Amino acid sequence: MARLSQRAMNNVVIVAMLVMIALFNLDSFLPKRAVPELRPLLPPDAYVLKIEHASSKLERNGQQWRQVSSKGALPVSAQEQIAAWQAAQLKTASLVDNAFQSIEPIVVVIWLAGQANGHVFAFYNNTQPVTVKYNGLWYTLENTELNALLPWLSEPAN
Repeated sequence: MARLSQRAMNNVVIVAMLVMIALFNLDSFLPKRAVPELRPLLPPDAYVLKIEHASSKLERNGQQWRQVSSKGALPVSAQEQIAAWQAAQLKTASLVDNAFQSIEPIVVVIWLAGQANGHVFAFYNNTQPVTVKYNGLWYTLENTELNALLPWLSEPAN
């Protein structure tokens, strides 16, 4: 083995430290992954138990779905309503938190099997497309209309 002077050994230590710093920060040198622009409204593998809004709800009844609403007959069947929820997509939007401060949102709670707390969505239907706030992030609603998700908001069918 070759003998190194103290000065040469200091240089080896310095170079080794610089290499370690570069290795530990390697992820900051790589390009950032793009945040997915679209995400499903409901998780794809979610087992939905109930969707609640005010006094109306869509709930699982065995293998079927049941709509409970004070509006009477609804323009969308329970199967069509849950299909709309499963097909709906959320597109990332950049809004400030106080953008809709003076507007009352339509708050919907979705209960999933195996989870103690419901997923809370705030829909703002005064925009086109509908704006959604979920987990503190802003989205726009894609692939469906709010009346398909919450048919009790529309006029009752005759």
